[in-house]
Amino acid sequence: MDAQYQPGVSARPRAVPIAVALVSVSVIAFQIVIMQMLSLMQWHHFAYMVISMAMLGFGAAGTLLSLFRDAFERRYPVALPALLLFTGASMAAAARIATGIADFDTFLLFFDPAQIVLLVLSYLIFSLPFFSAGLAITLVFICEVRRVDRLYFANLLGSGLGAVAIIVLLFAVPLEYLGPLLGLFPIAAAVIARPPPATRMASGVAVLGLAAAVLVVLSGFLFPVSLSTSQYKDTSAALQLPDARLVHRSDGPHGRVEVVRSPAQRIAVGLSLQDRREPPVRDVMFVNGDSYGTLLGYDPAADEHLLDATTQGLPHALRKADRVLVMNAATGIAVSHALARGARRVAAVESNRQANALLRDDHPEWIDGLFLDPRVELHEESPRAYLSRVRQAEYDLIVTPVLGAFGGETGVGSLEERYDLTLEAFGLMWDRLAPGGLVATTVWVDSPARSLLRLLATWRTVLDDRGVDDGVDEPLRHIAAVRSWATVTVVVSRSPLTPGEIASLRGFSDELGFDPLLLPGITEAERARYNVLADTSLFDLVDAVAAGDLEAVDRSYLFDVRPVSDDRPYFSRFLRLATLPEVADVYGTTTVPYLELGTVLAGVTLVQIVAAAILLVVAPLSRVGWKASRRGWTLLTFAGLGTGFMFFEIVLIQHLVLYLGQPVYATAAVLAVLLVASGAGSLLSRRYTATAGAMSRVGALCAMVLAVYAVGLMPVVRSTVAWPFAAKLPIVLALLAAPALLLGMMFPLGLAALARSDRSHIPWACAIDSAFSVSATAIATIVSIGGGYRLVLALAAAAYLVAALGAGRLGGRLGGRPVTR
Repeated sequence: MDAQYQPGVSARPRAVPIAVALVSVSVIAFQIVIMQMLSLMQWHHFAYMVISMAMLGFGAAGTLLSLFRDAFERRYPVALPALLLFTGASMAAAARIATGIADFDTFLLFFDPAQIVLLVLSYLIFSLPFFSAGLAITLVFICEVRRVDRLYFANLLGSGLGAVAIIVLLFAVPLEYLGPLLGLFPIAAAVIARPPPATRMASGVAVLGLAAAVLVVLSGFLFPVSLSTSQYKDTSAALQLPDARLVHRSDGPHGRVEVVRSPAQRIAVGLSLQDRREPPVRDVMFVNGDSYGTLLGYDPAADEHLLDATTQGLPHALRKADRVLVMNAATGIAVSHALARGARRVAAVESNRQANALLRDDHPEWIDGLFLDPRVELHEESPRAYLSRVRQAEYDLIVTPVLGAFGGETGVGSLEERYDLTLEAFGLMWDRLAPGGLVATTVWVDSPARSLLRLLATWRTVLDDRGVDDGVDEPLRHIAAVRSWATVTVVVSRSPLTPGEIASLRGFSDELGFDPLLLPGITEAERARYNVLADTSLFDLVDAVAAGDLEAVDRSYLFDVRPVSDDRPYFSRFLRLATLPEVADVYGTTTVPYLELGTVLAGVTLVQIVAAAILLVVAPLSRVGWKASRRGWTLLTFAGLGTGFMFFEIVLIQHLVLYLGQPVYATAAVLAVLLVASGAGSLLSRRYTATAGAMSRVGALCAMVLAVYAVGLMPVVRSTVAWPFAAKLPIVLALLAAPALLLGMMFPLGLAALARSDRSHIPWACAIDSAFSVSATAIATIVSIGGGYRLVLALAAAAYLVAALGAGRLGGRLGGRPVTR
C-alpha cells in the first residue's frame, strides 16, 4: 500500500464500511426510483437501461481512477467525503436537471432527431450520481484493498438493504420526494467518513461543502420536481377534456394511480354502431399515465349492461355462465358484466394492490361497491399464480384482458413480459374450464393484423397439444370469433359448439351489426356484411391459422405471429429481423419503428449504451496501455465477470416477474438477495488464497451452476408460482443466494490477486467489469427477445468459463502464499 495513505489516521477506517453501506443503500434504491419515473413519464420501466446507467457510472469512475490513481490516492481522506456529498446532491437534483434540460419523449424519437440527443443527455444525467458513487466506492477498494472482502460485503449488504427499503418508501413517500430523500444517505456517509480536521480553512471548506449538499436536498423537498407524463399518454389526453380535473393521486410500488373526472369523459369501449344509447359519463383510472379502467360500477336494476352492445357480449350470448373468472380485473367492468348476466360467483384476479385498496376500501362508491358484493371474490395475485393454484376444472367462463388499444398500438409494450398470454398460460385456462366452459378474449382491431393472429395461433396450438384433433375440422368446432368496426372477440369452447349456439352467434352478430369472423360452416358472404374491409387478406390469414397451417403463415407473413412461451413471454413482439427491409418497403421507413416501438428502442438503447461504454470507459484506458503487465488476462477475467453476472441478474428479474407478479418487486428481490449473498461470498473468499488454480476452480464452478439454472430454473418457478407470497420468499432466497454466494467470490479474489501482482490494475479491472456490465444489460434483453432466457443463462455460464480461463493467468502466475488482508 502506498505510503501516502495511512489508514486509521486520515480516513476513520472503522467508519468507512458504514459509509460504503450507506451510499450503497441509496445507489440501488435510486435505480428503482428512476425505473418508476420512467414508467410514469415514458412508456416502460426500462429496467435494463436503468441498471446500465449505474454500471456506466461505475465504469467511468474506474476509468478515471485508472488514469489518475495517484492523485486520488494522495487525497483519499478528503476526496472520499467530497465525492459522497456530490453523490447526495446529484441524486436530489438529477430528475430536475433531466426534465429541465433533456425533456425526452420516447414517442417522438423517430420523428424528431433531436430526441436522440435528449435521450443521451437524459441517460448521462441520471448516470451522474452513479459516477460519483462509483468513484467513492472504487477509491475505497483501491486504498483499502487489504480489507476489500469486508468492504465489498458492506457495499453489497447496503445495496441489498436499499432494494428492500425502497419498496417500503414507495408506499410512504411521493415519487417526487424520493430523490432528495435518498440523497441524505450519501451525505450522512460523508459526515461519518470525514477526516479529522487538519486546519481551520479545511474545516471551513468541509462545512461549506456539507451546507451546499444539504441545500440542494432541501430545495428538492421544498420545490419538488414536476414528473409530467408524455403528451401522448392516456392521462395527458384525459386532462385536456373540458373541465377535467384530477380527483385522486397516490404512489406505490405498482406505480402512480390517478383518477380523472370530466363531464365530457364518456365510455364507448367499441360500442355497436346500431346502439342508440348515449354513452355514460364515468371517471377513469390511470396507472403510470396509462388507462387502467373506467369506473363503470354495477347497477343491479339495469336491464342491459354496456358491454352487451360490444363484441364482449358474445360469450354471454352463447351460454349462461354461473362461475366466471376475470383475469386482470382492473376496475371490474368485466366483473359487473358477468353479474349482470346472472353469474352466481365471480373470481376477480388483480395483482395491483394499490388500485384494489382504493376501490374496495377507500372509495368503494366509485364502482358501486362491486368488489364488496358477496358474489365477487377479489384475489390479489397474478393470473398465472391463480391459475396454477386452482387445480379443479370449474369455470363456465374465463375472461382475459382486452388486448391492444383503440386505433392500434405503437408497440411500446413489445418488451413487456406477458406471462398471462403464453402457451403455458392458455393451457392452464383450458384445464380450468368446466366441460361446457368458454375462454373469451377481445382484441382491438390492428392493421396489419398481429395480436389477433398470435391469439388464434396460440389457441390452435393448445388444442392440438390437448388432443382436440379427432377429425380434420374438429378444432374449428371449438373456436368462434365475431368482428365489429373496432374489436374482435374470440371464444374457445371446451366442448364443440352446437348448431343452436352457432345460430345464436349469427343472431347476436346480425342484431348488433357485427360480422362472424370464425365459425363452423361460415361463408365468405357473411364475413363482411356490416364492416367491410379494404384488404380481405385478414380472412385468409385467420383461416390458415385456425386450420393449423402455422408453418405456411410463418413462412409467408411479414410478422412473427407464432405463439410465445414462458421462455420468451413477449406477446406484443412481432417484428422479424429478416423481413425488416420488406416491412419498410410496404409500410414506409418512418412507420416501421411505430409498429413496434419498444423493440426498436431497445436496439437504439443498445447502440447508445455500447457507444457510451466505449467512449467513457474503454477508450480512455488506451492511455494506460494494453501490453504491459499482462493486461489482456485482466481484461478477459473481468469482462467475463461483468458480462456473466449481469446476464444472470437480468434473467432473474425477468423470471421473477412471473413469480412475484410485478417488475418492481422482481427487481427489488433480485437486487436484494443477489447482492447480499454476493457480499457474503466476498467474505467467504477470505478463506481462500487468491491463486490461479483456486480462482479457475471457483470460476468453473460458477459456470456449472449457471448451466444447471439454464435448464432447471423455469421448472422450479412454474411448480411453485401458485404458493402464497410469503411462502415464495424463501424460494426466492434459496434460488438466488446459492449461486450468488459463488459469484460473489470471484470479484474480490480477482482484486486480491491484482493487489499482489500490480495494484495499478485494480481501477482498470473495475472499469472493465463495469464497461462490460453496461453493455450486458441491454444485450441480455435483446438476446432474450430473440433466443429466450435459457440462451441468456447459457451465455452467462460461458462468460464465467472465460473468466475462469483468464483468472488462471491473472497478473502472471500467482504463487500459493496467502494474500495479507
